[in-house]
Amino acid sequence: MTKDNSYGFDQLTAVDISKLEEALGLTYHPTQGEVVFFDPESGAYRRRGIAVPQSEAIEILEAINRGAHKMEGHEGWIDPQAGFVEFELQQNGLNGFRATSIGQYSFEQYPCSHGHTATTPKEEGKDANFIRPVIRVTSADGSTCIEISQNTPPCTPIRPLDQDARGLTRPSLKVYLSGSMDEKELLRRSLDLANSFLFELNARHRASYSLRPKLASPLRRKLDQGFNRNVRFPRTPIPDSIATLFSIPGDYAMRGNHTISYLSYYQILEHYLPAVHKRESVKRVRRILRSLDFDEDKDSSVLKILNSVERSHGATEADQLKSLIEECVPEERLREFFSNDRDGHFAKNGPIGGIHAINLKSGETLASQVAKRVYMLRNRIVHAKDDAKYAESKVLLPLSHEALRLSPDIELVRLLAIEAIVDNR
Repeated sequence: MTKDNSYGFDQLTAVDISKLEEALGLTYHPTQGEVVFFDPESGAYRRRGIAVPQSEAIEILEAINRGAHKMEGHEGWIDPQAGFVEFELQQNGLNGFRATSIGQYSFEQYPCSHGHTATTPKEEGKDANFIRPVIRVTSADGSTCIEISQNTPPCTPIRPLDQDARGLTRPSLKVYLSGSMDEKELLRRSLDLANSFLFELNARHRASYSLRPKLASPLRRKLDQGFNRNVRFPRTPIPDSIATLFSIPGDYAMRGNHTISYLSYYQILEHYLPAVHKRESVKRVRRILRSLDFDEDKDSSVLKILNSVERSHGATEADQLKSLIEECVPEERLREFFSNDRDGHFAKNGPIGGIHAINLKSGETLASQVAKRVYMLRNRIVHAKDDAKYAESKVLLPLSHEALRLSPDIELVRLLAIEAIVDNR
């Protein structure tokens, strides 16, 4: 690499900086010294920059020049020429693979083609002031190694610009296969191995890691934005369990788990389904009894009651949900809510697939449309069945791109939960 002092570095050129900006999805932050700083891109989900030591920036450039690049579905890098994939990890709590206890474990290792040596499972810092555990296993034929160890330079941790990133590391999972490989095949095999390895670490050793998904900027728009400025003495009695469920979404929203928020509000609806359904069934029977042509001496009149009770007894959860919305939620509240859907979230081509769209001009009642959408979305979140009938509507994973677009649907089910609570107090 040629010398270009206009950047304040001995080795990085303007072309090098441009490559780094494009590969990292960041904007160069002019500075002097041995650390290269980058600002986050405008509108990025992670709104912090990173600081990369110049020596590590050079290693990233070498990987880029080989054809390495960021993955699309997960945080991490794929290097087809080297047959190498590195996944960034989330470590979920403490586990037994720590520097002080790593020596108590044995690891299935064989001579491999990647230059790994069967050394003690740890690595020391250059100044020997820290020790990090290394979890590495090898296939019997030596063609594949899987390793959890400190990140390589391309997976540089994100740090605020005013902090020094040198020495900053976090665990990443690396899959080494046998040489150059087709990118799609490399990613498929690496992902299968990574998922299998992390499952066994958790199931066999209680070491909980997960791959870090690549998250798009979450949609935080709220359709129902009415706020009452008058704080009053409480007038709405509410069961303890319902109060707990209603408070959970506020906690999980801060952690980015939108599916849990959705299901918490849905559980409130489930709580009230039996009572509302029973109330609605009794109302239907009373309508029959009050009919001018009802005659208790006629079998046809009595059969009307029996048929009504049988239909009520055989009602599905989706039917009960529809009844709850019809009974508890004023239609004008729903129309007002959906009238604010200016970007078409609830329309046919909205961001959440496999669920019912809302059409205010449809001949179908709004309560029926809402019940279908809410129930179908609930099923997409909780059904992970290996069944052909779910093939067109796959499970909606907690940290998927669709999950990050759930805010308007969460606001909808929140509205339904509030109306159900108020109507049943």
